[in-house]
Amino acid sequence: MAGLSGLAILFCGLNTTGAPHETNSIRHRSVSLGDCIQAALLNNRELQIERLNPPIARSFLSAAYGYYDPLFLADTRVESAADSGGFDPADFSRDAIYTADSEAARLSLTGFLPSGLSYSLNGVYAHSYGFRNGLNFDSYNLFGGAAVRQPLLKNFWTDQGRMTIRVNKKNLRITELGVVFLTMDVVNRTEQAYYELLLAHEELRVREQLVGTRQQFLNGVQRKIEMGTLTALDEQLAQAQVATAQAGANIARNGLVLAENMIKTLLGDPWTNTADTRLQPADPLLVVPESFNLMESWERGLGHRADLAQMKQDVEKSEIDLKYRRNQLFPALDLVAGYGRKGAGTEQVFPPLSANASLTSAFDQVRDGAAPNEMVGIIFSIPLGRSMERANYRASKQLREQMRLRVKQQEELVMREISDALHTARASLERTSLTRRAREFSESALEAEERKLAGGKSTIFFVLQLQGDLASAKSAELRAQADYNRALSQLAFVEARTLERSRISLELK
Repeated sequence: MAGLSGLAILFCGLNTTGAPHETNSIRHRSVSLGDCIQAALLNNRELQIERLNPPIARSFLSAAYGYYDPLFLADTRVESAADSGGFDPADFSRDAIYTADSEAARLSLTGFLPSGLSYSLNGVYAHSYGFRNGLNFDSYNLFGGAAVRQPLLKNFWTDQGRMTIRVNKKNLRITELGVVFLTMDVVNRTEQAYYELLLAHEELRVREQLVGTRQQFLNGVQRKIEMGTLTALDEQLAQAQVATAQAGANIARNGLVLAENMIKTLLGDPWTNTADTRLQPADPLLVVPESFNLMESWERGLGHRADLAQMKQDVEKSEIDLKYRRNQLFPALDLVAGYGRKGAGTEQVFPPLSANASLTSAFDQVRDGAAPNEMVGIIFSIPLGRSMERANYRASKQLREQMRLRVKQQEELVMREISDALHTARASLERTSLTRRAREFSESALEAEERKLAGGKSTIFFVLQLQGDLASAKSAELRAQADYNRALSQLAFVEARTLERSRISLELK
């Protein structure tokens, strides 16, 4: 098991023994399909980018839980104030002349609980001294208390904080499913590219064999010209067919390079930067017949497709939003309660004596509850129109219905994809048998025509034509075999069997 940015991948039974060997200045590296799948899962850039999404979503989820982190506040200050006198008709109790200095400190702890309850713990210390109404004064004031507010209707069974957490949980699951889906997609594309590479090698072998066969045939024609049994026109015909075969081999070589470039791109940086390395497929191009059952394939695909599961998570997100919007239609009915204790110590004396109040007295009053404050109540509020809340609720219902329809649409597309892939695989399997028979008949026809030519009952034109027909039949058979294997890979992908088929286990951390 290897941890890869929050993703552990288990490779079961994959052959990783492919090693490069030197041939002139070009290195040839033998690779199996298992080697390529493993390299793609480790190095594919698209998959590396996708694997970062779950850790990002997990961080956003952790940030959402910060809604419940308590807020601590500490406030301390020193102030001086004075008033030189004057009449204030708005406040007859105001001291006309005073000077005062004060020291104050306030501590508080506030926060929310998952039930929607908000709480506040407060502590206040104040010390003031100075001159007022002809007296020197010194005063201590202490307060300690707690208050809570519990919603009973609006914001009771859900609120902004809880909705955000639930949505982020769904987002995390969506990103995890995205990794699963892209992993299957990368494996499928790697298999498709590997079979194309294997086909390109076999196609080049067939075309080079045709070049060799026609070159040998040309040599035979030239010997017979020397013997006087054939003419120069026959030699020109044979030479033209050699050139045609060489052109076909040239096209096959180019196709091989393009197939290598395609699979190297999927395998990632360590492979794309190896221009001097040629990939040699280690696996043979085999046809292993399989049985097909459309109903079972539909059941498997609809139940396990990661992209479909992502859309279902989006539906659940819309239901979370709808639940929140519905709760916002209710009026706010909150239960509030609070309790606190006060303590004070004050002394006033005539000058020139200095006032000296006792802080201990204030503490004793708080401890004994000499001046308690108690509060229980109900707060009710409601927007008279609730236009915004009603509109948001309607929009949320419509969005949920839209997401449900998208899931239905995707299910229909999945069923069509599975049906197309299954029938393509079945037709490809039948085509492998037909192309094999066509190749066998072409071999027999060429052998018969060569015997007729040796007996003087045929011409080189027919032999050359049948040589080309045999090469085309071989190419068609190889294409059918590659298409069948590619169709099986595609069927496994649309059925969500790709990882199971390749014996790969994903573990998201």
